[in-house]
Amino acid sequence: MVNKVYNWGILAPGNIARKFATELQQLPNARVSAVGSRNLARAKEFATEFGADRYYDNYYDLVTDPQVDIIYVASPHALHAEHVILCLNHQKPVLCEKALSLNSAEVEEMVNCAQENNVFFMEAFFVPHQPAYQEAKRMLDSGEMGKVKYIQSWFGFNKAPYDPSLRLLNPELGGGALLDIGIYPVFDTLYFLGEPENVAARAEMAETGVDQSISIRLDYPDGVTASLFASFVAASGVGTEVLCEKGTLRLGRSNAVDQWLEIVRPGTEVKRLSWDPIECGLKREAADAMKCLDKNKLQSLVMPHSQSLSLMKILDQIRHKAGIVYPGRD
Repeated sequence: MVNKVYNWGILAPGNIARKFATELQQLPNARVSAVGSRNLARAKEFATEFGADRYYDNYYDLVTDPQVDIIYVASPHALHAEHVILCLNHQKPVLCEKALSLNSAEVEEMVNCAQENNVFFMEAFFVPHQPAYQEAKRMLDSGEMGKVKYIQSWFGFNKAPYDPSLRLLNPELGGGALLDIGIYPVFDTLYFLGEPENVAARAEMAETGVDQSISIRLDYPDGVTASLFASFVAASGVGTEVLCEKGTLRLGRSNAVDQWLEIVRPGTEVKRLSWDPIECGLKREAADAMKCLDKNKLQSLVMPHSQSLSLMKILDQIRHKAGIVYPGRD
């Protein structure tokens, strides 16, 4: 039984917002109610596509719309802090796309603002909400795979032809492989191993000055390590392997709703778990956010503030080691 239907506001209706809104339509307690964009035609087009009642050519009208219950922030990384704080200061709960911002100081400011305003706030990081990751975490926590000894994780695609006008390659907008896709291998390692003792990283820079490829090593006690890779110029796909004393867990996906977990143990056939698409995807983070609102919680247990702060802290260390600079934000 659905007790409340939440009216969502979409701030910045780009490609990721379209994917999010498409999945949001699968939830019985959610609807796209209003859209805010700097471009009125784009806002109207998005609103028409997803059945929103209202659309605005600015963000202030969206965050002051009394009918909007929660706002999904989908602007570029570099604008997240500004837009999230605008929402929170107007008492609007927020689900904000990853990466939350460009540095940990700004993430701390966002978290503090949420706490001071007593308003729900969560990073829209879909991974920990997925059944494949939750099952892998359960197996590791239970001890049935033994101790984790090594992790390798990667995310890459070939963004050819090279186009310096793309957001992905714009340092002013926080472009680069690390924050766009490298954040996934980093999160996976923190999710399964926690914060490392040492960070090492090297980057291959694009002509615009952003990292188009990055290699990372995270060191843990007792010789445990993680090797991570992300790239806009290597078509590696996405995956994570967790090597343990008693076998290996392989996590993979072709998109947000097509994912699997392979369990590899010596002397046995590989066991492959997969899930119905309706059980996966971006909609799970939206469902969690609304569940929190139902229970008057200010943060998620699946993706709490502490997890977002820890993630950005390690991302800061990685980019400093790799020589990645965001102009005016370091």
